[in-house]
Amino acid sequence: MQRTTKKTSDAETSAASTGALNVLSTFDFERARTALLRWFDANGRTFPWRSEPTPYRVWVSEIMLQQTTTQTVEGYFSRFLERFPNATALAEADEATVLKYWEGLGYYRRARSLRAAAVEMVERFGGDVPERFEDVLSLPGVGRYCAGAILSFGFDRRAPILEANTTRLHARLLGLRLETTTAAAQKILWRAAEDWLPLDAEKSRKPNVYRRLNGALTDLGRLVCSPTSPKCDACPLAEFCESWRRDYQDVVPVLKKKAETIPRTDVAFWIERRDLFGDGENGGKRCGGSVCDAGSPTDVLLIRRPENALWAGLWDFPRFEITNEAFRAALDFDADVELCDRLQRFLEEEVGASPLDRRPGVVVYTVKHAATRFKITLRFCRLAGAAPVEKTLFDALESDAAPQPRQNVAKKAKTAKTPPSERVAAEVRWVSLAELDAYPLSSPGRKLARFVLKNGVK
Repeated sequence: MQRTTKKTSDAETSAASTGALNVLSTFDFERARTALLRWFDANGRTFPWRSEPTPYRVWVSEIMLQQTTTQTVEGYFSRFLERFPNATALAEADEATVLKYWEGLGYYRRARSLRAAAVEMVERFGGDVPERFEDVLSLPGVGRYCAGAILSFGFDRRAPILEANTTRLHARLLGLRLETTTAAAQKILWRAAEDWLPLDAEKSRKPNVYRRLNGALTDLGRLVCSPTSPKCDACPLAEFCESWRRDYQDVVPVLKKKAETIPRTDVAFWIERRDLFGDGENGGKRCGGSVCDAGSPTDVLLIRRPENALWAGLWDFPRFEITNEAFRAALDFDADVELCDRLQRFLEEEVGASPLDRRPGVVVYTVKHAATRFKITLRFCRLAGAAPVEKTLFDALESDAAPQPRQNVAKKAKTAKTPPSERVAAEVRWVSLAELDAYPLSSPGRKLARFVLKNGVK
């Protein structure tokens, strides 16, 4: 296994830096480039954004690839490009439409940044991806690596790149015994990434050499210089590799210890219009400050997630985090006074329901998923007293029985009205079952929607 970081003394840092820099200063880049490109011609990967590497296509692919595998991105890229073929089309689309086409890729802030950058391209650069590093770097959602990738792959410019695969490759080639995210290590790694790109660019170099070299370095890191059990026997750069020479492959790169995931339990609610307003018309009840449109009693309630929340801007079912550990472990949501109070406040203040005692009911479905640093167990409930559904209790991971709602639960006295910054939803909306597919939902929200479509009244 690769060694994780420990506290390093100044002397150890200096020695490790000096050693790597000495290797870098004598590295035979000319021969290594020839060997690398020969390998790339025979083994390089093929992607839609490589076969037609326009700056716009490269930019979209690089944003999609942030914290997402190439296999996943391939399934979304063509559909996204068909709907938004250029920056102008992307800038003119509303955020909900962009999020809908991004649905399932996760890290939705990237989609909002992508659209914001498209707006800037239209306003500042006539709808084109800019060609200067400083201009590309100024766009929302673009960092140093991404700017270099756009210039290198999109314009074939001399721009170094450094991401997970190339970081690992350069660290092993140099035998760098420093944790790779430290300032000292980053300085060395970025210098190595730049030194790989020849300086005789304008007259004597072959076309596409920067595009090909950066692509080759990335692919070699991904396909051969893998995190564990690297295929050194198949590596075209083995003879140049300090880690191979010193047998450091299992301890280089030195990685920063990953933050531990935090377990969390959320409860989301399947609420139909009739659960709050009966089977008739809504009677002029108010929904989040505006009169609800008349609709079917079986319309379900969706919320748009507020800013600074997970999945901000996406639609979801009303959701609350369970903070009481005892109630979380026992699935005793009905006895969780804080949850009941928050639910009632939401229904009265943000949905416009009458002040009745509504509590979590039977858990009908469970979804487990990860989001940033959280490992979330999501319980899907009806309201106590809501129309029953055919029981599909929990997923295959669980077999415990869902609790029945308790009666006569003591609830906290109502205090001041919830301030806007603490509200559950940026917007609430009643949605027919036929419309659910059209809304951009979070990944777990989409699973809940499929459950509703399967079990709800058609």
